[in-house]
Amino acid sequence: MRYQTQEIYSMFGGKLVGSTRMKRLICDVLTNMPDPIVKYITKNCWFMGSMDDTWAYTFRGNDLKNQHLVFISDELLNQDEDQIRYSIAHEIGHVVLNHRNSIMFKQKKQK
Repeated sequence: MRYQTQEIYSMFGGKLVGSTRMKRLICDVLTNMPDPIVKYITKNCWFMGSMDDTWAYTFRGNDLKNQHLVFISDELLNQDEDQIRYSIAHEIGHVVLNHRNSIMFKQKKQK
């Protein structure tokens, strides 16, 4: 069964924080992925970016406990939709492969 965009949006349960366009693009990208990946990402991942009508927002530590966080920048959202979709899929790949943040940790090749 392939999930539809609106179903995926509901599966995130509020873990998409950003513009309406960003949320739609993330859900659209996931409609092209296998069901197990859709289920894993919607259960274990937050996506955050700027919101249309908010300058800032706050999360408690427990909101993100044992979750992945993907930040989508305004600069990315200014690119063409193919680049945006590629970048979202690329970040989902990092989550699925359980990569760590390379800013804080040196990446290692999987054996």
